[in-house]
Amino acid sequence: MNVWPIRAAFALMILMLMGLVDSAAYAEENILTLDQIVQTAIRKNPGITISQQEVAASRARVTQTTAAYLPQVAANTGYTRLSQWYTDPFTGKDFRRQDDDMNASVSVSQYLYDFGQTDGKVEQSRLSLSASQKGVTQTIADTVRDIKKSYYEVLKRQNLVKVNQESIRIQEEHLNQAKAFYQAGIRPKIDVTKSETEYANSRLNLIRADFAYQSSRLDMEALLGGPPVEGTYKLADVPTSLSAEDLSVETLVQEAGSRRPEIDRIKDQIKAAQALLKASQAGNWPSITANAVGGWENTAYPLQDYWQMGVTVSWPLFTGYNIQGKIAESRAAIDKLEASRRQLELQVLNEVSVAYLGLNASIEAITTSEFAVKQAQENMELADGRYKNGVGNAIEYSDAELALTQAKSNLVQASYLYHQQVAELDHAVGR
Repeated sequence: MNVWPIRAAFALMILMLMGLVDSAAYAEENILTLDQIVQTAIRKNPGITISQQEVAASRARVTQTTAAYLPQVAANTGYTRLSQWYTDPFTGKDFRRQDDDMNASVSVSQYLYDFGQTDGKVEQSRLSLSASQKGVTQTIADTVRDIKKSYYEVLKRQNLVKVNQESIRIQEEHLNQAKAFYQAGIRPKIDVTKSETEYANSRLNLIRADFAYQSSRLDMEALLGGPPVEGTYKLADVPTSLSAEDLSVETLVQEAGSRRPEIDRIKDQIKAAQALLKASQAGNWPSITANAVGGWENTAYPLQDYWQMGVTVSWPLFTGYNIQGKIAESRAAIDKLEASRRQLELQVLNEVSVAYLGLNASIEAITTSEFAVKQAQENMELADGRYKNGVGNAIEYSDAELALTQAKSNLVQASYLYHQQVAELDHAVGR
């Protein structure tokens, strides 16, 4: 019996099953890009949801204030029974008197003119809505900046874990080598104990690096409003392509002044406060309203119809300085917002300047770190060769390995700090 077809079919089945397992494993492994993480944050971040609900509340307040322009209609109905003792003036006898009153009416009133009170309140509510909408834009910009920095922080910590894993691998090879030399009588016992100590320290550093990596992932997920996907996921790494900012700080500050949503928001808030001041000042003048009432009323059925209409002029001659207090409060609010605007301009200047300096410093740090890694690698190779040839010692080797690990760590930190500084500068300018 020829068993080769059976074996071939069995092998093919095994390969297919392995392919299915690999495909399933690949499907379960979610690799998320920066854009995907940013979109997830915009969709799920609680802070953005809060800002959006503030916009909804501001829009509702606009509806409330503009309602004053429309007729106000009300329907009323009632029934009253009056029971009281009554003395007849002619006979002097007391008796109980009962009266019924039944009524139904419809009233309509229409605002005509109030010297700007209603107009000011409507304008204030609309400008407040515009300010809250810019607040959403600001919250989104802050969230995008924070999530980008957090994303790069996770990648940085992840690569620092790899650096420490490489350090353990080197230390393990050196430990095995020291043990072999000691057993051969080439090296003293102190080389073994020195290598064991360095190996233990490397494992401790790896534990710390992994804890920092896991913590950074949790920090990012907190900004996202929860894990980005169900199950496990990885973040796609980003290449480090250095690009210095060509524009000057002064030009960047000017750009920030026209792009930052916080500046536009506080301008709208100032205009809204000015509109409220206008409404408060108009409180010293009369308001004119047209009104009409029609209904039915009697002490018994059938009810008798009636109607009345007219114009009401209401002029607050003295309100216990209530209006003056509102005017003073509005002016204080305007002065406070103007001071906040000046403070914000100084803050923007500082943020742009610091981010600009940080970006240039990170570029220089990467260049220096790359050179340091190259030199540390060469020094490590020399120390390794000297140790194997019996010329160097364990201390020299340990110092070289420590310098190489530190140089690699510095390069990783400088590389992702560069990305974080780019995100910081983009946010400071309002891009």
